[in-house]
Amino acid sequence: MVRYDLEKRGQVPLYEYLYQCLKEDIQRGRLLAGTKLPSKREMARDNGVSVRTVMNAYDQLLVEGYLVSREKSGYFVADVEAVSEGCRQVMVYPVVYEEEQWFADFTANQVVYSQFPFATWRKVMREVLSRYDSQLVRRAHFLGIRELRQAIADYLYRSRSMTVSPECIVIGAGIEYLYSRLIRILPKNAVYGAENPGYRKIPQIFEESGFPWTYVDMDENGVSMDSLRESGASILHVSPEHHYPLGTVMSAARRQELLAWAREKPDRYIIEDDYDSEFRYHSRPIAPLQSMDRNHRVIYMNTFSKTLAPSVRISYMILPEKLMTRYVQRANFYSNSASSCEQYALARFLEGGYFERHLSRMRKYYQKKGALLMGMIKQSSLLPVTEIRGGKSGTHVLVKVDTSLTDTEIKWGARQQGICIFCLSEFCGKDKERYQGVLVLNFCDMDEREIQEAVKRLGNVFVEW
Repeated sequence: MVRYDLEKRGQVPLYEYLYQCLKEDIQRGRLLAGTKLPSKREMARDNGVSVRTVMNAYDQLLVEGYLVSREKSGYFVADVEAVSEGCRQVMVYPVVYEEEQWFADFTANQVVYSQFPFATWRKVMREVLSRYDSQLVRRAHFLGIRELRQAIADYLYRSRSMTVSPECIVIGAGIEYLYSRLIRILPKNAVYGAENPGYRKIPQIFEESGFPWTYVDMDENGVSMDSLRESGASILHVSPEHHYPLGTVMSAARRQELLAWAREKPDRYIIEDDYDSEFRYHSRPIAPLQSMDRNHRVIYMNTFSKTLAPSVRISYMILPEKLMTRYVQRANFYSNSASSCEQYALARFLEGGYFERHLSRMRKYYQKKGALLMGMIKQSSLLPVTEIRGGKSGTHVLVKVDTSLTDTEIKWGARQQGICIFCLSEFCGKDKERYQGVLVLNFCDMDEREIQEAVKRLGNVFVEW
């Protein structure tokens, strides 16, 4: 157990104070080289903070070289020279990540809050409060309220050509919650596969749940079938419509290969993460794997956190009949974790066509922001750009740069300019060298002049170094 008195932090943010405490203990030799640190969840529990706070502190220590991360093992103290106690009074800690101080945060893959349909949402909430009484305070159905499950089924039929029974839809407060329930009804001897590169939260969920997992490489058509077979994975998390962060759209042939792989053994399943699928700008979304599955091996998951707001903690999964039967038998005593009031409001929002009109506006907004960002990057005389990928779907672009700088040096140089960025290598659990020198830039809520200045500052990184 590693515990600190965080009440002594004063006005210092929690993550910065935790980072300072861990760094000092490493420098003083209180945490010796090779020592395994608690998992992020354990550290958060022992210190009464969020997992996100611990993640920020660990990430900072990783960047500075005080920690090393070992695949499937966790975080370990790096071999650094200890500082004597006599130096303690002259220690000066740098000011690290403070979101509100960034000139531009290209890592914020979140909703643009200024575009939230406040007036419509207020109207819907008033309708719900006047129409429903005891239903709002009663315990909701453990699968989620029927009205919302029906509204989601209708929406998926209209937008994705998916024929889904409301009885196969499970509502929950966030993908993490749904994953925690899903894992308990999947085969106990399963080995989980996560895309590499891929969404970083998925391996964290596997690791914190204590289940065996492995990375599966990507290629130009999606998940590499050779890598999948070599990995030994029996359950694969995949994002075929729009991979984050690569932006890859899985080819039709690869989708068929993946479904054939799942059919080969009775304990194989595909978890289809359809996150970001609504933001395709020049064509309709591609039919999901779930709609192509004739053998009931695809579990479909999506959320309203990106399309509407993260505070509306409503996500859903669609289970094959066999798994749905198992879920009903084992999970019927659980209370539904999503707010009943918000479930009724979202059902009305979908039924009234408000959600689809909101998506239409957001597609235009993100398409405009993406085009503006890419145009500024192409015009920059400072950025050593060799390739830009993206702009046809999703809310981020990949920028390949020709530089001798390491990704760590690029990130720290950007920090000095007030710019927060991701590098593609940060999304890799292995083969990071293959993806060096690629910036992942999420669209920011900035006007033209601000984007121009942000791109200029980012270019300064490569000039000054």
